[in-house]
Amino acid sequence: MLEVWTECIMDVVKTLPILFVVYLVISWMETRMDSVTRIVTSTEPVGPIIGALIGAIPQCGFSMGCSVLYCRGFLAPATLIAVYLSTSDEAIPVLLAGGGSWQMVLFLLVIKIVIAIIAGYIFYFLWFRKKWNPDEWPDDEMDMDEVNAGCSCCNSQSLLGAALSRTVNTTVFLVVTMLILNTVIYFISEETLASILLGGSIFQPVLCALIGLIPGCAVSVLLVELLTAGTISLGSAIAGLSAGAGFGFVLLLQQAPNRKTAWQIIGCTYVAAVVAGILVDLIF
Repeated sequence: MLEVWTECIMDVVKTLPILFVVYLVISWMETRMDSVTRIVTSTEPVGPIIGALIGAIPQCGFSMGCSVLYCRGFLAPATLIAVYLSTSDEAIPVLLAGGGSWQMVLFLLVIKIVIAIIAGYIFYFLWFRKKWNPDEWPDDEMDMDEVNAGCSCCNSQSLLGAALSRTVNTTVFLVVTMLILNTVIYFISEETLASILLGGSIFQPVLCALIGLIPGCAVSVLLVELLTAGTISLGSAIAGLSAGAGFGFVLLLQQAPNRKTAWQIIGCTYVAAVVAGILVDLIF
């Protein structure tokens, strides 16, 4: 058991330089949050495309920021769904740091963007187009500081400070997660764990998407670890990552003027993630 833990910790330590560089780039991108959030509020017909592209940026603030924009009436429901579906939080940095190939990362980004755009337009034309009326939303002026505060993990910090803080936080979580995961696998065996997660079943994405709904950026790290360990399929990982929106769902339920519509948005996100995950497993 000690050997398993030692190997696990050393694997995480090796990822530190790559994680720091990735988070340094992401922290710089977040200094442009005002511009990004204003782009997302552009015309409704192209909203799913813009939302999908913005959501693909690997960080945890945009899903929360876009939830605020929706709750203020600046964002259509279908656009918000596209943002949620393309969001991957910490998955991309962790996948890169864990030795994932650029081909896999690029495929993951592209497939999630495609899923987000297609699902966004399906829900736009078939469900939310006539239900959304921005004039009925609160008419108070949008507070951009509130949008920028969507990700509080690095506010009021320098780029280096923010990158270092995120690297430490992610590393700590990686160590804890991998120790728990490897300990569980050690005691119950990989075959048993795969059976619990419906390994080899076409319905595994259903369960992984439920895991993805759990609030918090940490869930994306767990899903990537399960993928790289071979415990879940690529489609299941995509389902879980597509269903996850960090703390965006929490903010949505807290501030949305219409709680029923908020639950419909979450439900549509989950259904789209499950269908996409199953299709990916069937095709690839």
